[in-house]
Amino acid sequence: MIRDFEIRDGIYLIQSTHELDLHNNFDFQSLRYSVVDRSLSLQWHRSERDGIPANLSTSVSIEFQEVTEFRFQHRDAGVPFTEDDCMSDFGYWTDEDWAKGKVMLCEPPQTPDPRWLTAINFMSGAVILVQANSAYAKVAA
Repeated sequence: MIRDFEIRDGIYLIQSTHELDLHNNFDFQSLRYSVVDRSLSLQWHRSERDGIPANLSTSVSIEFQEVTEFRFQHRDAGVPFTEDDCMSDFGYWTDEDWAKGKVMLCEPPQTPDPRWLTAINFMSGAVILVQANSAYAKVAA
C-alpha cells in the first residue's frame, strides 16, 4: 500500500513534521465508508482531557483509496462505551491461524506481507480492517 505517513510503536502517526500520538492525545470520532468511491475515511480530534497540549494539531484524518476489502469487527459488549474512541494500536491483520486473531505490529526493518490488512484496534475490542491501494493522512492545525 502506498502511504504518505508511517506508524511507529503502533500508536504514533508520523508525517513530515508531525508525530501524533493517536492513543493518548486523540479521540476517534468517525468512519465513513463509500461503496461508490471505494474509500474509507477515519477521523480523530484532539482530546479535551486535562494534560493534552493546547498547541497540538486539532484533528487528523486518514483516507484509504481504492479499497478492496473493508471489515468492522464488533466491540466487546462488556467494555464501557467510553473506550470506543480510544485507539489501542495500528498494525496489521491476517486470517491465518498462527496470528490467533490478533493485531500485529511491524517496526522497521520489518515489512508487512502485502496480503495483510491494515488493522486499527480500539480499547473497546472493536477492530477496523482495510485493504486499499493507498492511504493519505491530513493533519489540521
